[in-house]
Amino acid sequence: MNKKTIATFAVVTVLGLGILGSSSAFAQSASNSQSPMSSLVQRVAEKFGLNQTDVQAVFDEAHEEKKAEKQANFETKLSQYVADGKITEDQKQLILQKRTELDAQRETNKESMQNLSGDERRAKMEEERSALEAWATENGIDIQYLMPQGGRGHGGFRGPGERPADAPEATVAPTTTQ
Repeated sequence: MNKKTIATFAVVTVLGLGILGSSSAFAQSASNSQSPMSSLVQRVAEKFGLNQTDVQAVFDEAHEEKKAEKQANFETKLSQYVADGKITEDQKQLILQKRTELDAQRETNKESMQNLSGDERRAKMEEERSALEAWATENGIDIQYLMPQGGRGHGGFRGPGERPADAPEATVAPTTTQ
């Protein structure tokens, strides 16, 4: 590879990581059965004169690396919960199995979920959440231990004024007027 190609791949990789890292999901139209990123991949390939398959491979690799990193972090967090006595080793294994099952189910249902109205999608998600809560209760597991961000869903969304339980209290220096 020449320097221009290497530099371009570096730019594409950085763009891909930034985009993948900033948004965990892209809306995919029902008529487009390709990757949700295919439009962006095509634009990047055209702009830099690259092979679209090579650009897609870079995006796919970055996505898989990010996914593996998140899984490793989640497993580390579960191991800490075991060490802290919050869950048992058996519960940890159940959680890991359930997460794998849920990921596969989400992938299988991706297209059918896109064909639902907003209200139907919310109802389906509520049904799935209720089933997950029932499973957790049956196994003596607090539902928070199944979530990537301690029960706060993807990306760890917190409402106004909420902070993680392990975050230090915020302090504000008093203001003085002169």
